[in-house]
Amino acid sequence: MPTYEYKCKQCDHQFELWQEVGADAPACPECSAEVQKVFHPVRTIFKGSGFYITDSRPPAAKSAESSESKSAESCGAKEGSCACAAEPASAADKSSS
Repeated sequence: MPTYEYKCKQCDHQFELWQEVGADAPACPECSAEVQKVFHPVRTIFKGSGFYITDSRPPAAKSAESSESKSAESCGAKEGSCACAAEPASAADKSSS
């Protein structure tokens, strides 16, 4: 059985109560007025190897990045060291003729 936190709507008295899930809210122990549940935000902890800065990039940046790596693979060079990926297509055509 979980512990719930309640706050009185009239006198602002806060208290915790250990009760069953789905049980009705009790009356305020101070003034017997109506109470409401107090909700707290859930903590989010990002652990593990699955969270990278690339996970939050917009789709356009991901597609541009993947096209660069594919062009480097097509010429047989390592990523970032390919001269043909850095040159515009017209400059590569001029050097071959």
